[in-house]
Amino acid sequence: MSERKVLVYGANGYTGKLICESLAQRNIPFYMAGRSIEKLEAAKKVIEQRHGNTVDAEFAIASNNPTELRPIFAKVDIIINVSGPFMQIGWPIVETALEQGCHYIDTTGEQDWTAAINEKYGQAFADKELLLCPACSYMWAAGSIASEVVLETQGVDSLDLVYQIDHGLPSEASTKSFLRMVCNDVSQYYLELNELKAWPNDQIIHVSLPHRNAVLGAHPWGGACEPIWYQHDPRVRNCKVVTAMGEHLIGPVIEAIKAFNEHAAHLPQAEREAFTNEMGNQMDSGEPAKDDVDVQRSVIVCHGQGRQVTTTFVMNLSAPYTWTGDICAEAAERILANKLKANGFQSPAKAFGHRELLTRFHERGFISLP
Repeated sequence: MSERKVLVYGANGYTGKLICESLAQRNIPFYMAGRSIEKLEAAKKVIEQRHGNTVDAEFAIASNNPTELRPIFAKVDIIINVSGPFMQIGWPIVETALEQGCHYIDTTGEQDWTAAINEKYGQAFADKELLLCPACSYMWAAGSIASEVVLETQGVDSLDLVYQIDHGLPSEASTKSFLRMVCNDVSQYYLELNELKAWPNDQIIHVSLPHRNAVLGAHPWGGACEPIWYQHDPRVRNCKVVTAMGEHLIGPVIEAIKAFNEHAAHLPQAEREAFTNEMGNQMDSGEPAKDDVDVQRSVIVCHGQGRQVTTTFVMNLSAPYTWTGDICAEAAERILANKLKANGFQSPAKAFGHRELLTRFHERGFISLP
């Protein structure tokens, strides 16, 4: 048995189980960390049922308290954090990872969290030659990969992306994180002429996609992490990202945002976030089934523009949540094999190489090639 150098914090959740399943597929031993031994045991049974075999996992019980985290983080090299909303409960995880000399990966979709941990800890992780890689997940790693393909065309300096998803199934944590973002006046930015500018939170944006005849409704969906990754990149002046999650979700989400704007926008930050958490509880319908490559299909369209050039990459990506589990496991495997391309604050595409990731996930049946 190889050494156990990977810890999944929040392993009993929907995405946590998918990450553990993907680690097991790669024969990577890991710790399943969380607050409840009963929930971790139940999660392991689900993982083993899906995997079709036993998995090499041990349990680690801890809350997000540094005193409880230190002894278990000291045993590993890689922390994969799956507990959100990240801006509310993630700080002790990333801080303890840095303190204990661990590479840090998470599955956030929260733009403000991504910006905040870069500002506070990006240089410190780089100084220790450690990776700080938030949003190692469908949202927003897929767009970082597509963007890097588009930026291969010399002269492109502007990126315009749309994520389109069929039959989207947001988990409870994703729903709460999303609502917190779109109802927060320091979130949801796009990049225009190297400056972050705020999207309105309650407007539907209509998008035309190359693979669909109908015009679809989309939303900034928290602003995405691509504008943060490219904010200080000398190649990029402009970056916008919207998401067409599906008509079954766009309407209810807009109504929830309008309710927040009317009843809670004036409240202090803590009370606003309590309001969005409660809205998330009301919208939650329980843990969704594992997504399916033939049902939850997705396309990421990235347009690139420059002074004398335009180009587009249309990237198919199936089963976004399952792929989130797979890219986290892929990240861990590459770090363990000393294949990390850049440390400090990095997008997954820059940390591991966008062409390498495209090839790997095409082989695994998730992604189309250019």
